[in-house]
Amino acid sequence: MKNKSVILLISVLIFFSGCNAYKSIEIGEIKDFKFKGLTDNIVTLDLNIPIKNLNAFNLKVKSMDLDISVNGKYIGKMTNPSKIIIPKNLDGIQIFPVQIEVKNILASSMTFYKLKNAKNIEIQIEGKIKVKALLHSKTIVVSEKRNVDI
Repeated sequence: MKNKSVILLISVLIFFSGCNAYKSIEIGEIKDFKFKGLTDNIVTLDLNIPIKNLNAFNLKVKSMDLDISVNGKYIGKMTNPSKIIIPKNLDGIQIFPVQIEVKNILASSMTFYKLKNAKNIEIQIEGKIKVKALLHSKTIVVSEKRNVDI
């Protein structure tokens, strides 16, 4: 009787662990953004990003700590003001509310002013994003450099 219980328990654990297999998500290029406001030295934006989450559970972006540079000039630190929930089985656009704490608002304004006639810019993002799914947390290191046509 005891052996049957142990075998049943192991079978159930294997079954449920197979159901919770994580699938990687696909993140596309930023499709659009909405300027929400500027307070002191904090710029608030909503980024529209295509996401493909084929998991059967939600993913939560608990925190972002990213350094943003444009054409080699440090702009500031990007964070999320609240948790961002990526719904399960999503294949579409997800809105990411973010805040960029600008290091020097005057120097950054001059950098953006110089870019108004530019054809493309180089954006560099470095830092960490903390994500949680079910009971599992993971910190993702981000180091991205891209040329963007404007």
